[in-house]
Amino acid sequence: MIHTFEMMLLVEYSDIQHLFSMYGVNLNKYDYFGAAVTKLKGEVNKKFPAYSVTWISCRADGNWNLHLKVDVVKMLDKGEILEEDYDLVESDLRKFLIRHFGHSMYFDSHTLKRIDYKMDVVVPNPKDRELLFHLLEKYTAKYAYKRKIKWGKDENGNPIKYETSQYHKCNSVELNIYDKEVERIANGEEIQSYEENVVRYELRLKNSHLNSMKRKDKGKGRPKELRSYFSYQLWKAYMEKHVLPIVHRGDYYKITEGEKIIDNSHFSKNKKDDLRAFLVQISKGSIDTPKKHMSKPTYRKYLRDIESIGINPILIPKNRTDFPNCLKNPFKV
Repeated sequence: MIHTFEMMLLVEYSDIQHLFSMYGVNLNKYDYFGAAVTKLKGEVNKKFPAYSVTWISCRADGNWNLHLKVDVVKMLDKGEILEEDYDLVESDLRKFLIRHFGHSMYFDSHTLKRIDYKMDVVVPNPKDRELLFHLLEKYTAKYAYKRKIKWGKDENGNPIKYETSQYHKCNSVELNIYDKEVERIANGEEIQSYEENVVRYELRLKNSHLNSMKRKDKGKGRPKELRSYFSYQLWKAYMEKHVLPIVHRGDYYKITEGEKIIDNSHFSKNKKDDLRAFLVQISKGSIDTPKKHMSKPTYRKYLRDIESIGINPILIPKNRTDFPNCLKNPFKV
């Protein structure tokens, strides 16, 4: 349900000094404060792998903002984080604060700055995972301000194509779908037992989105607090609103298998022909291609119709004999 979150704590200056001192970071040795924070981040992470100090900044009133990023999966050492785990998470956070400041009162006024929801699905066959990311290529280029990112850069600044991941980003929300094993190997990290054969759907709610949800006029009046977002129903609602319209319902089929399902459906002959043509258009281009040839209401209706009979609108290429005739859609909420 939850992967990581970042919170901001309002901390007294004396405690900030104490924090640096605890880890042997002498501020006078650094020309830039950011370099000292980076050193502190590394030292904290050595002792507490689930915690990361992302930034520290001074306020006009003399107090300081301490930004903490917390990996809940590492904290609890398990892949599936449930709503009922909240008390364990808060307890661990308070213990961390007591260890560093002698009390945990800073947590009482924390401000949530970002939270990453996730769904992990096990796809045991590597060839099925390869197929899944091949099909992702035909997903929409833009949905609800989120644009699909297909290329990135390597450590030398050279362009690389994302083969086992896909990103959909805007200023407030990001969706990342990726092969967890491949990510671990690329980072030189150990693959945990709960990460084997896993495809992760990760939805990142950034600070601007949390601010919008806090507003009572246009938002939900939802406090920027961890407990407010540690909810299964809220996680489910976000997945349905932000992920499902991109990955769609229904299983993946080659056109021959899809035709059989359409032929056995309750639709009229003309509608069956239209749905088949709709799938072929997508197959020859992308899921956005039919938008050029029909109205938006008709396009949305065809998507609903095809998904209502269990077919994902993205077809498995019929000429790829190395791919199966069908693949179960791993994303189900």
